[in-house]
Amino acid sequence: MLKRILLILTAAFSRISTLLGLGALFLLLLTATTAQAQSLGGSSVHDEIRRYAEQYVKDLVPLQPEDKLLVQAASIDTRLALTECLGQLTADIRGSGDVKRNTHVYLKCHENPGWEIFVPVRVKILKPVVTAADPITRNTLLQAQHLSVDYQDEVLLRGDIFSDPSELIGSRSKRDLRAGQPILSSQLCVVCKGDRVSILAQTGGLTIKTDGIAKEDGTFNDSIRVSNVNSGREISARIISAGQVQVRL
Repeated sequence: MLKRILLILTAAFSRISTLLGLGALFLLLLTATTAQAQSLGGSSVHDEIRRYAEQYVKDLVPLQPEDKLLVQAASIDTRLALTECLGQLTADIRGSGDVKRNTHVYLKCHENPGWEIFVPVRVKILKPVVTAADPITRNTLLQAQHLSVDYQDEVLLRGDIFSDPSELIGSRSKRDLRAGQPILSSQLCVVCKGDRVSILAQTGGLTIKTDGIAKEDGTFNDSIRVSNVNSGREISARIISAGQVQVRL
């Protein structure tokens, strides 16, 4: 009889322990879920603040129609107690107020209690640049298939670049070019020595066209010596496009 009572008590104790264990586990899961929800809620507010800073900067950057703008705010420490601003939220850039490559946006929530914070924002302006679609060897006559347009950070661009591939068709490369390399005016022979060119002579509203032979290499806007095929006279003319030079009478 005593043995039976001990078995019953042991089973009851085991069941109680199990129930307590499940309760503790449930409590642990509930706490973790609540903490995660709070963390996600805080993260959402912080992300909204980042987006607000980014949009503020975007509205201030002057762009050309063909430009692209990249604006990225730095992550905000989620341990900062930043609540959703239901009142007035203002933003400005201290100092000169100019947007730079690395800009700090000052945000202030005008509530009671409110908050204020500086958000670092990285700014890049990308410009369309004509590049070599594939490796180009020296003295290649450039055609459309040799050229592509890439968007590149304006800070990294140097020299006389081009945004329109059609400007370069008919030019010759003066050196080997790597694929993806921006094509510069100094790397081109728009009119090469010995090329047959069209000479455009303008006087008032009248344009006269005749043929000539280039006596030297040149690129856009260079003045080169050209021999008139008909008269044999040598003149100085300005290169306006591949195969075309211009003189003013």
